[in-house]
Amino acid sequence: MSPLPVQPGRAERRRRQRVEGERAARHARLAGDTARVQRWQARAAEARQLRRLLTDPDVRAVRLMRQRARWTAMAWLALLFSMGFTMVNVQRFAAIGSEKWSPMWVVAWLVDPAFSVLLVGVLIARGSLAAVGHQMHDTALVRIERVLLAAIAGMNMMPTISHRYDSLTEHLFQVALHMAIPALAFGAAVALPLIQAHFARAIEALSDARPDAINLPKLAADPSAAVELSANDRTLLTDVRNAITTGVLEPDPTGHAIHRRVMSGRGDKARAYRVAGFVNGWRPELATA
Repeated sequence: MSPLPVQPGRAERRRRQRVEGERAARHARLAGDTARVQRWQARAAEARQLRRLLTDPDVRAVRLMRQRARWTAMAWLALLFSMGFTMVNVQRFAAIGSEKWSPMWVVAWLVDPAFSVLLVGVLIARGSLAAVGHQMHDTALVRIERVLLAAIAGMNMMPTISHRYDSLTEHLFQVALHMAIPALAFGAAVALPLIQAHFARAIEALSDARPDAINLPKLAADPSAAVELSANDRTLLTDVRNAITTGVLEPDPTGHAIHRRVMSGRGDKARAYRVAGFVNGWRPELATA
């Protein structure tokens, strides 16, 4: 009988594992597959995924909506602060000749809010309509806004103009200050609906725009490419391919055609444009081949 092979001891096995590890590490360095390269490969893969998500029309539209909300809040703060400043001088103007805490003196505090409430209501209506893409260009409405702002500015200026200051310089400074604050309110009132309309057009353009090529796979006929789609989009993709097979849709349909014929004109148009990129180049005969 031949003798049994001697099993290496624990120390020998560790030595062999260490040698094999050093050899593998040496080969990896020679091939350029180092730990640093692997880290950068992971970062590159992460960056590709982030770029694909950040350039998605839905993500960009949501970011624009959040920016619109922040800008609207800042504009309203500027408008309300300026109206709060003018309210004091308007009360002084309306309460001229009245004793403090008399009925006329108390009611005078309501003069500026009476004008401001109507103005704010008009601005809310214009801003809300502009946010959904409908601009109000009625001449009468614009005149109402300007008359209300001019009345508030005039009542705010009158006590400052009629007041006697110690020097002309101080008088001019006070007049300039009480002119600048109503100008701020006027600027906020004009800018609010305009910026809202610009945001609405930008969001609508993102919803209607076809996603760029970086988000679309190149091989539309490859079913494995659809893994980038969500479950709802994959269901829509199947419906679109069935529609092409049955002749309801022409080959290489546009997102508009998918939204109108397959989705019956309902739902998110961005889904239709995403799926359109996946069926571009797809043919029924390729799927059955």
